[in-house]
Amino acid sequence: MHSTKKQKQMIEITMLSLITIAVLLLWETPIIYPIKLMVILFHEISHGFAAILTGGKVIDLSIELDLSGVCHIEDGNQIAIASAGYIGSFLFGMILFYSSLNRIFSKVFLPVIFGLIIIFLINSSKNEYLILITSGLVLLLLLIIFVLPSLISDIVLKTLGIISCFYIVLDIKQDIFDSTDYYSDAYILAELTGINQMFWGLLWLVIAILGIILLLRLSHRQLTK
Repeated sequence: MHSTKKQKQMIEITMLSLITIAVLLLWETPIIYPIKLMVILFHEISHGFAAILTGGKVIDLSIELDLSGVCHIEDGNQIAIASAGYIGSFLFGMILFYSSLNRIFSKVFLPVIFGLIIIFLINSSKNEYLILITSGLVLLLLLIIFVLPSLISDIVLKTLGIISCFYIVLDIKQDIFDSTDYYSDAYILAELTGINQMFWGLLWLVIAILGIILLLRLSHRQLTK
């Protein structure tokens, strides 16, 4: 039994390492592009959810092929809305990764989350192309979860979760530390609070890194049961 657990741990570590290496090697290729688009979608949707939860309204949401996105909002708590982008999209990545560790969660709660995303877009975006692409991605993920063998679906969910989490880290670095004059979420928060945008960037980076560590610990704990 102990030997079996060790083997599972080695397989898991090897798999995650290979996924990470593959992602880094293929980062600027079309293979990773659809997943980057998905992360940007999560980012903008998180702004929208924060607006609605704080009494605001989403006027329109759109994402361009160059991976830029915008969510036009009226009212709501501006600090919560600006904070929700990076944190919310990172949480979506964590949810995808955790779904590979918990089959009940992936088959019950994940479809509900995807359904809410589709309903949100239908009511918030005037871009029919974006709604169509998102619906296709959601359908593909549901097929992966319910149709493919659990081993394969787990690998896919882990891959999507890892890429989402790492993309947030790189996105924060590019938006805040490489381009300090960029009108980023951190820049908006700096204007709203008077606290330097570097502080917000570091805060989100710390949250992201701690989240990645938590996911790896959960994955390790699952294998040792």
